[in-house]
Amino acid sequence: MSEDIFRIIYKSKAAHPAEVMLGQGHVATLLATARRRNQAAAVTGVLVYTGLGFFQVLEGPRPAVQPIFESILVDRRHHTLAVIEMDVAVERRFSGWSMGFLGITRELDDRLNRTGLGAAGGPEPQDQLLRRTLLLLVDSPISMPWLGASGALDDGLGPALARRV
Repeated sequence: MSEDIFRIIYKSKAAHPAEVMLGQGHVATLLATARRRNQAAAVTGVLVYTGLGFFQVLEGPRPAVQPIFESILVDRRHHTLAVIEMDVAVERRFSGWSMGFLGITRELDDRLNRTGLGAAGGPEPQDQLLRRTLLLLVDSPISMPWLGASGALDDGLGPALARRV
């Protein structure tokens, strides 16, 4: 029997404005590190950067996901982290993506998804990754109330994803 897939979904606020997060390479560095670490640990997922904050899905074996999440908790590039879902999942939603990325523009996605993907970088086009991320939000009984909350508007997730559809 295969090992259960453990999934954590969270949102957080960026520590700096978008000009700093992007201009100083914080987001690019974060992605490169996540992709290397996740690929080595058989963890998959997606990171959404809204310009105001982050939304991330991590999925894989619990012994691999938990230490990664613990390191995320102390990362100073964000704050006010809120867990949306933490549970065993039936299947991976982002199989093959060591860490997919959706940003504030298609151009940003293209630039950051071209580098550091590795063997498990991305089996599908960005449009499919966006749809998969949106479906995860809508399908999750835990995330759906959160999606409609004012917090989703405050951190830019709702508008950022809506602009991309």
